[in-house]
Amino acid sequence: MNTPAEISILKAAADGNLQLLQQLAVADAEGFLEKCERAKDCQGLTALHRAAVVGKTRICKFLIEDVKVNINAKTDKGDTPLLLAIKADRLRTAIYLTQQGVDVNESDFKGKTPLHCAAENGHPTLIRLLISKGAEIEAVYDYETPLLAAASKWKKEAVKILLDRNANVGINSFPNSASRLSLNPVMLSILNQSIECLDMLLKAGADPNTRSCGLTPLVRAAFGKDTEYMKLLLKAGANPDEVDQAGLTPLEIAALAANRDGVMLLLPMTSWIPSIPDWSFHGIMSHVRSEDAKNQRERNLVENHLMAKNSGEAAFMRKDYLNAMFCYTEALFINKCDAKVLSNRSLCWAHLNHGDRALKDAEDCVKFRPDWPKAHYREGVAWMLLKNYSMASEAFSLAKRLDPESKEIHKAFKEAVEAEFDMEVSDDIQVLHIPIS
Repeated sequence: MNTPAEISILKAAADGNLQLLQQLAVADAEGFLEKCERAKDCQGLTALHRAAVVGKTRICKFLIEDVKVNINAKTDKGDTPLLLAIKADRLRTAIYLTQQGVDVNESDFKGKTPLHCAAENGHPTLIRLLISKGAEIEAVYDYETPLLAAASKWKKEAVKILLDRNANVGINSFPNSASRLSLNPVMLSILNQSIECLDMLLKAGADPNTRSCGLTPLVRAAFGKDTEYMKLLLKAGANPDEVDQAGLTPLEIAALAANRDGVMLLLPMTSWIPSIPDWSFHGIMSHVRSEDAKNQRERNLVENHLMAKNSGEAAFMRKDYLNAMFCYTEALFINKCDAKVLSNRSLCWAHLNHGDRALKDAEDCVKFRPDWPKAHYREGVAWMLLKNYSMASEAFSLAKRLDPESKEIHKAFKEAVEAEFDMEVSDDIQVLHIPIS
């Protein structure tokens, strides 16, 4: 608990009351530094953190240069003053902190670095400064590099700066196969309708055929009406014969989307498809809407969905959880309501200690199959990872009611209750459900 003096320090820092801080420092010359670093609010923010997050640069300057507080101190979530300033869009404060010798690669507890934050916020000056101070351009947070963070937020200038400094645009910019779990920069530039970003990425050597969530960039571009994206991709070497999960080429997708200009562009570049007897503009437009073509698409989707599920299960048995998640993601892209796949992917996330992602999949699983014990069990496992033992015990309790004979569920429920109350409980513990009127 903070003393009255420490409370005054925290409030003065957040309010930008430099005069009061200086008076407190003079009145307690020997103990002021210790108080500044010991005093924390309910989120673990010190005086420097509170000043940084609200952009009180003069307070930061006083605390760092005069009081000599730790410039890299972390909050309960692992945020440094620099991270808080950038996340809160306090550019002037962030620049000051960067110039004061802060560790520019110090991430929060989830791995997000200052460069990730600056890239997704699109601050060119700060991005250049961070890189000049040694920021790691290929740092990975949640399977994203700073380049991907910038592309996902449509920050064209940030993308350009990172590319100019040789940011990796290829699949090797991500660990193992993690890039297959998220959209790549090329795909994001198409989704965000940023022709400039796409042009920059392709000129920098990005592969126009790299798939994201089962689609190539050309397949995705075929859904749109602007053929300039397709022209850039084709010029860079995009393969017009690559298909999506339904077995459709970009040409067929353009036809289904009534993208006449796209069909005219792709027709002379696409290899003849035997199932389309009339290889002409009108023949293709007619064929894709036929009952035979529709049935074939549905068969392809079912087959590819099953193939992705089986591949995921095989990878899981090898304990290759990352590739298992890739396969399950492919399957969910075809059928997002498959509760078993959601359950399996949640388990993969749990094995890799990603509690938040494990929880999201488990919650979706519960939504689609609320009467399935395993769905609630997966939710409980995720809550345990997030150390929310109350929610975990509630989820395990629901699973236990649906499957009272499961020893695995009972054991997990008992552990959650013990963790919640920090005490041992008997094996025959029961839960009393009191309805709230």
